[in-house]
Amino acid sequence: MAATVDCSALLLHVSFVLVLLFTICARAQQEQSLGSIKFSGPDVNSEESESMHMPDYLKCDACRIIAYQFTEKLKKVTKKRTKPLSESEIIDTFEEVCESSWDDYGIKEVDGLKRLSGAGLETKDVPGVMQGGGKWPFRLKEMCYNYVGNEGEEELYDVFKSKTTLEKFLCKEANGPCHPKNRKLKKAEKDKEEL
Repeated sequence: MAATVDCSALLLHVSFVLVLLFTICARAQQEQSLGSIKFSGPDVNSEESESMHMPDYLKCDACRIIAYQFTEKLKKVTKKRTKPLSESEIIDTFEEVCESSWDDYGIKEVDGLKRLSGAGLETKDVPGVMQGGGKWPFRLKEMCYNYVGNEGEEELYDVFKSKTTLEKFLCKEANGPCHPKNRKLKKAEKDKEEL
């Protein structure tokens, strides 16, 4: 009788393992037929991870982010005003933008290209893994102050009040990083195995 009980217990365990294996195989076949999505973070090189300056091929995205932040802040500040901002209000507004947190931005691989991602860019809504933090907030802050220093707060405010957008003025005109003659792109390196 003892041998019968051991065989029954063994048969029960073997049946359980077979059902488990069958379930795993069925799920694997189902995933293959339905397709699967795999995400991995972008590969970053030493320029992207260690340099204190924005890489050239990301300057267009960075410019668009900064123009977006300037525009959103100016819309908020001028929303219910009937009079133009004073000089000190203009300076304070642009300083607030540059000093704000840029932590919600980072680099992401989109369609095989390395791009910045976050509010103000279409890449924000593209599925994928974004690598943020690190030097990205500092780089955006530095570029923000460079635009303010090069153009001047009052000039930027005048552009905001005009029919030209800040994005077009800063990024897309002849000297801007998004102008076709200045635009640089970098393909993502594909030497990393997918997980």
